[in-house]
Amino acid sequence: MTITKAFAILAHVPEPHLISGKETCDREGKVVFGSDAWELFREADEIRKGQAVEVFIYPSHPDSDKPLLMSVAWHGIYQGHLPSRRGRYPGEKRFRPDSAQLDKSTWAVFWEVENLSELPVSEQIPIASFHALNKKAHADRRLLPHGPLIVEYP
Repeated sequence: MTITKAFAILAHVPEPHLISGKETCDREGKVVFGSDAWELFREADEIRKGQAVEVFIYPSHPDSDKPLLMSVAWHGIYQGHLPSRRGRYPGEKRFRPDSAQLDKSTWAVFWEVENLSELPVSEQIPIASFHALNKKAHADRRLLPHGPLIVEYP
């Protein structure tokens, strides 16, 4: 499958789910994260024309007393999304991070990622360097996005 360079996805995932999700992805070939941003993932699937999309992930909800990073520290390849079934993942539980197995959260969609990896510190990308796709004005560079964004390919 080819990877589009027309756009990318910038998203946040709780740090514990990234760490656990890396293990899941290595073991199962993919990991699935939940989101309520069903419109964004539907749009991404429409404009990607069957191609894979790079996803740049910054960790939220640090697992310890570490400060919240203002940089993308994780990378993966977005493969698509599935609508939830009553807020839960409709597929095999083995694709969800182990850390999310007891999570009582409900989500509108679940998005699939392959090749999830943590970026070396020297390759991490400041969130402020990403620009929303087809937007003339840039967002306030001091603030974190409130959800996933379709962005210009960096």
